[in-house]
Amino acid sequence: MDKRGSVISFLNMKGGVGKTTLCKEMALFLSEFNKDNNKILVIDIDPQSNCTQSFFEKYNIMQIDDSLFEKDKLPSISKVFSSSVTRQSTLDEVIIKLTDTLHLLPGDLDTVFMERETSTGAAEQKLLNFIMENKLKEKYDYIFIDCPPTYSFYTVSALLSSDYYFVPVKPDAYSVLGLDLLERVVRELKKGYRIFFEHKPITNLGVIFTMVGGTSIQGFRRNIESIKSSFASKDIYFFTNEFRKIDRLATGKLSTFIVDRDDSLLLDDVRSICMEFEERVVRLSER
Repeated sequence: MDKRGSVISFLNMKGGVGKTTLCKEMALFLSEFNKDNNKILVIDIDPQSNCTQSFFEKYNIMQIDDSLFEKDKLPSISKVFSSSVTRQSTLDEVIIKLTDTLHLLPGDLDTVFMERETSTGAAEQKLLNFIMENKLKEKYDYIFIDCPPTYSFYTVSALLSSDYYFVPVKPDAYSVLGLDLLERVVRELKKGYRIFFEHKPITNLGVIFTMVGGTSIQGFRRNIESIKSSFASKDIYFFTNEFRKIDRLATGKLSTFIVDRDDSLLLDDVRSICMEFEERVVRLSER
C-alpha cells in the first residue's frame, strides 16, 4: 500500500489562541523527538509569518546562507502562488530542509499584498496543485499548514489542500462565537466547492483547549464545560489533553522551543498532545 500522509490546517477565526505555537511545537516534536521520527513539512500561509521567523531563528537560516535573504532567492509560499503554466516552482525553490525530518515552506511578509492579485478560484487551488503535482503526501507523514486567523484567500487555499483542520481554542467568553464562525465558514466553503469536496472531503480533526491555567483556572474550567455543552449536538471531537498557558513561551526568544527548555512537565504536555493527535488521525483515516 502506498504511503499517504495527512495535510492538516491549524486554524481558528480568532487570533491569540496559541495556534502558531502549537503548530511549530508539534512539528518539531513529531519530527525529532517522537519514536517514529515522522517526516514533517510545515507550510506557513499566514502573512504574519511568525512560524517561519521562529524556525529561521532556531536553525540560524541567516547564518547558513545570507543569499536566502535576497528577494529573488528567498524560498517562500508566494512562489507557489506566483507560478504559471510556463514556469512552475521546484521544491528546492520553495522548501527549506531544516533537518532530515523537518522541512519548511516559509511564509512571506509580502503575501499580505498577494490576495488582491491572486484571489481567483484557480489561484486558490495552486497550493493543492503544488502538493499533488509534487506528490508531497507520499514524501511526508504530516503536512501542517499554519493559517491566518481570518476568512481569506489563504484560509480557502489551506482548506482546499487539507484532509483535516485542527482547532486550537482559548476557553474564554468569545470562543463559542469563534468556533461557531469557523464551522460556518467550513460549511459555506463545502457548499461553494460542492463537487470538489465530494471527491476530497475535509474533517474537523478536533478542538484543543489552549492557554489554560493561571489565576483564572476555575473560570477556564467553567468555560470549557460550557463550550462542550454548546456543541454537544454536533459531531465535534474535543481533545482530552490541553495546552497549558506558559507565560515564558510568549516572552521567550523565538528560537527557543519547548524541547529546548528544562521543563519535563511542559514536554510531557506536548508528548501527550502529539500522541492523542496521531491516534485521532489514525482513527479518522480508518473510517
